[in-house]
Amino acid sequence: MLDDPDRIALIEKTLEEIRPRIVRDGGDLKLVAVRGKDIYVKMSGACVGCQLASMTLGGIQQRLMAALRTIVRVLPAELLKEEAE
Repeated sequence: MLDDPDRIALIEKTLEEIRPRIVRDGGDLKLVAVRGKDIYVKMSGACVGCQLASMTLGGIQQRLMAALRTIVRVLPAELLKEEAE
């Protein structure tokens, strides 16, 4: 099992590999937080309001599970704010 700095670095590396495809479609993606198996990302640009955003998150989740070799959930950063309230 990776310790937190190594795990976060691997998550960021994987997101950077995915990012060019999202940017090419007019969107963007940023890691916001990691809470256990939950990974929160902020999608911006064309991703906001896009009907395929949930499918994109699912694809990102699959890539991260393959990279980390464990089950994770990729969630929109907005949910992190809701948990704090």
